[in-house]
Amino acid sequence: MSAGNVLIVCGKSEVAGSMESTLIKEGYHPVNCAHSANEARRQFFIVQPDLIIVSTPLPDEQGIDFVFDAYEKTSAGIIVMARPEQVSHMQDALESTGAMILPKPLNRLTLIQSARFALSVRSSLDQLRSERDNLKKRMDERKLIEQAKWLLVEKLNMSEPEAFRYIQKKAMDLRLPQLQIAEDIINEHA
Repeated sequence: MSAGNVLIVCGKSEVAGSMESTLIKEGYHPVNCAHSANEARRQFFIVQPDLIIVSTPLPDEQGIDFVFDAYEKTSAGIIVMARPEQVSHMQDALESTGAMILPKPLNRLTLIQSARFALSVRSSLDQLRSERDNLKKRMDERKLIEQAKWLLVEKLNMSEPEAFRYIQKKAMDLRLPQLQIAEDIINEHA
């Protein structure tokens, strides 16, 4: 599996190096490491990670604030590794982020499976966001066309079907999108 950018955030260099090596062997590339929350925050915009793996606690903070920042500032899948006694607390605190919280230590197989799952969820969410944005755009366009249609009904005493047909015909005649015709009508008659 070839993934996008992976950012490992871990205060222990040897643990970060081991995870980095495992992920590279599995085809993840590039894999970047940060050894503190602040260092990782600086990398958000440079690396633009698709996956963030956080081993808590971090040297400069517990890690909860960092995960919230990662959630708000990136669209990355997030895996949080926590001490077994902290897993429940982390799950409660980070529930709204959708981060996957796992007890430390992670074995190689769990790390790989979790990375694949987090990237799969991220991909699904990206697709849903894109579909949502397209639907919103189409709905907004439809609202403008409806507004223009009703302006024609009100200002030019057209029937509703006549107004809609007028917009369609003008768009075809001028080889312009109906949206542009609707915007021109709104600007002219509003």
